[in-house]
Amino acid sequence: MNRNLSDLRAQVTALQPQRAAHILGCEETAAELARRWGEDEEKARYAALLHDVTKQYSHAEQLKLVEKYGIIIDAAFDRFPALAHAETGAAVARAEYDMAEDIVLAIRYHTTGRPGMTLLEKILYLADYIEPNRSFPGLEDTRTLAFQDLDAAVLRSTADCLIYNLKKSRPVHPITVETYNELVEQANLTQNL
Repeated sequence: MNRNLSDLRAQVTALQPQRAAHILGCEETAAELARRWGEDEEKARYAALLHDVTKQYSHAEQLKLVEKYGIIIDAAFDRFPALAHAETGAAVARAEYDMAEDIVLAIRYHTTGRPGMTLLEKILYLADYIEPNRSFPGLEDTRTLAFQDLDAAVLRSTADCLIYNLKKSRPVHPITVETYNELVEQANLTQNL
């Protein structure tokens, strides 16, 4: 890791105030979740500080990063342009910040989740969702649940995402649907034990 946390925080504070507040809120939430669930706090902080590293880029700029880093994209990249920053951000974290692969993967899947998420991936996914600058109905329940039952909180946030998009008649990324299905199956298996 070729930059320290203080340097990354300084870069973040130079961003648009709302974006900076979100990222710093995500960092603190990720650190709290890491302490609660036994993950490396420093890794959680790095992942959170870099999770939106390319979020402000236009779609054209995202495509330049795709070419620069040889990212293999599928139809979902163009169909869900707001999620492109996860793929390009992961590539930038790897190439320009020399982040470890577990941090890179957490950044890559912080928007969609994925089946088989690691602890760090779950922490970043939730931290992005529940950080203190966000506010919408039901969020407080998910915040509380995140410190009681991490998997249940990931399931709830994924379900909320699906419901939100369905109510707005928006398509849902296939990986998010796969994530939800896996989480429901795991929850059902646990309940049946």
